[in-house]
Amino acid sequence: MKNFSLLLPRAFKPVGIVLTGAGIIFLIIRFYYGIKPEIFNLKAFAVLSSYLESKYFEVIKNQMIEEIGGVLLLTGLFMITFSREKNENHDVGMIRLQAFLITAYINTFFLIISILFTFGFGFVYMLILNFVLGFIIYLISFRIMIYRYNRKQKDG
Repeated sequence: MKNFSLLLPRAFKPVGIVLTGAGIIFLIIRFYYGIKPEIFNLKAFAVLSSYLESKYFEVIKNQMIEEIGGVLLLTGLFMITFSREKNENHDVGMIRLQAFLITAYINTFFLIISILFTFGFGFVYMLILNFVLGFIIYLISFRIMIYRYNRKQKDG
């Protein structure tokens, strides 16, 4: 069995960057500028829709810019995170593992702090932030460790 066979090909990284950027743009348009383009007012199948009344397993009309932005952002971050490096080897695999452990520690701390100090919709916002926070923490810690590793290899 080939090492790192579960990683995506390196070519997925630039695609992930584009998708992440598109997702961020969509979410900025929606939440910062408050724009809801009519083109995104679509029919969608909902397992659960709860506004003024709850609906189960129905087709509803919904403004989908948030969902599209979120899917683009998560898909892009996933592709960036799980794409192979140019020189993927055992050392890089160990750095990946260390970055995941750092992510688990920081993310757990973030969730505990969120549980203790945020309430109501604030807590819901923390949970939404948590969807992307793990990817972001991993990417930052992994990039820092890869930079140090490459510098150490270069210096001999």
